[in-house]
Amino acid sequence: MLLVAHELGLGTCWIGEILKKEEQVKELVGATDDLELMAVLSVGYSNKTTTSRRRDILENIVSWF
Repeated sequence: MLLVAHELGLGTCWIGEILKKEEQVKELVGATDDLELMAVLSVGYSNKTTTSRRRDILENIVSWF
């Protein structure tokens, strides 16, 4: 998925740290308990003019939706 997104001109980021807050993320996205989160992929058009800074994972997820 990451390679296809790149080929389409999209920026991506594999976020594995999501496992630390799995229950909160499941509640936020409405995932049922029979699903197990492994990671989250952020996908979008990259802005090459700015540098990124690490933000709290829940702050990022809320802004993506």
